[in-house]
Amino acid sequence: MMNLKKAGAYSLPAKMKHTTISNPASKGALISGKWAALMGLALFLMFAACAAQAQNALKDEDVAKIEGGDQPIKFSHRIHAGVNQIPCQYCHIYARRSWVAGAPPVSVCAGCHQTVNPDLAEVKKVMKHWEEKKPIEWVRIHDTPDFVRFPHWKHVTASNEVFPNGVPCQKCHGPIETLDVVTVQEKDFGRMGWCMKCHLTLPGTMERKRAFPVAEGSPRTANDMHPKGYHRPLMTDCLTCHK
Repeated sequence: MMNLKKAGAYSLPAKMKHTTISNPASKGALISGKWAALMGLALFLMFAACAAQAQNALKDEDVAKIEGGDQPIKFSHRIHAGVNQIPCQYCHIYARRSWVAGAPPVSVCAGCHQTVNPDLAEVKKVMKHWEEKKPIEWVRIHDTPDFVRFPHWKHVTASNEVFPNGVPCQKCHGPIETLDVVTVQEKDFGRMGWCMKCHLTLPGTMERKRAFPVAEGSPRTANDMHPKGYHRPLMTDCLTCHK
């Protein structure tokens, strides 16, 4: 049997060190075949998506019935996140890695709408911004005072007993996937009491370390952890949320 390591053909991953390969060329062909199959599947899904879009293509008269609010371009979260089930973070690419979710870059919009409903008047407005390399001046809806720090990434990537897979967008922004025009759904959005209602649901937020004497009559004290073993003082610490 050929010694692949001495022949310098390629090195095997650790988990394959005990696997014998009699014909490297056939291995390469197998890998190429798998990639070809995956590419074929991807192309099939892309064409299927385009066909579905074409079958259910919107017309300008349909868009005219959608409320636009104060935004420069009519954008329906209901159609994008609801009907087409586009994940929030596909467009709001900064949410999981930055303090702010941010408005989607025009390149994200153009990436889809070069082929999806390109003849709609509202889509043409988007593509004009793309061609002129100008950002779309969206009107901000959800905002917090400058003295409040709200790191989106901390919430979106949270992993705890209450939110094991991150805090869902709907927890703060309401049923966004049902809205044509985005509005603030919670009248107390961004207020301290509204935020604390959520923070106080996390185990360990209310429990505190307790000081106790190291010996009877001793002036020296030591800290005692909560019996359950967790302690999250930062959930109510002023500096966690205030600059």
